[in-house]
Amino acid sequence: MAAKADWKRRAMLAGGALAVAGWVKGVPYLASLGQPDFAFEDIPDLRPFRRLQGAGASTPSAAIFAGLDSGEPQTDVDEELERFVKQNPCAAFFGEEPNNTVPVAMFSDFACPICRVMDDRLTDLEASDPGTFHIVRHQLPLLGVASAVASRAVLAADLQGQYREMHARLIRTPAVTDERFIAAIAESLDLDPARLVEDMQSDAIDRRLRLTATIAEIFGFIGTPAFAVGRTVFMGSIQTGSLRKLIADEEANPCLIA
Repeated sequence: MAAKADWKRRAMLAGGALAVAGWVKGVPYLASLGQPDFAFEDIPDLRPFRRLQGAGASTPSAAIFAGLDSGEPQTDVDEELERFVKQNPCAAFFGEEPNNTVPVAMFSDFACPICRVMDDRLTDLEASDPGTFHIVRHQLPLLGVASAVASRAVLAADLQGQYREMHARLIRTPAVTDERFIAAIAESLDLDPARLVEDMQSDAIDRRLRLTATIAEIFGFIGTPAFAVGRTVFMGSIQTGSLRKLIADEEANPCLIA
């Protein structure tokens, strides 16, 4: 019970500290992407990554870890994750499994309406252009307890092989904070509800969320949605045609896992 209260308190602190920054500064539209050419800026010490320039390009801002300190000795863990991201940015974004298509990482929050729009665009593009790219989804819950609970639920469902099924259910009810309701959804999806609720509070889920938060801190993702398309990072909304063009551009030099 203490562990449950602790992670909920951490989620509330993080959401409260970052909600204003995330929405006021961190969810811009990339209006300039309707232009035929993209402009990029190299990111020092994080090669091969570059930042997409134009209205809404991401810039470093407030620390993503604000409010996360629960009194536990987590400094060493955070430093270890920071080293990992800086030394292995491709693996941090996309995982270490080999894949020969352009990787697209999306960072989202269940309380972010633009994230839902972009998730639909990515899903539709994946269906219309099969075999050209693959999606890696990161949960970046900045907007309070409900976002944190939903994020933990989908990551726990992923351990049972049903990330997308749980995601589809929770995206329709993003304000859920009741674990009994989460357990009921899990049961309706033929998941093990007791295991899912237990996994939601596990060290493995904690580490996945902290890894995502570390990536966001290092790359300046101060809100959602945020993306890494191959070696190109940016924040905000992008039209399907521009997204398709950016993916095609990354085919020549994508951040592929060898």
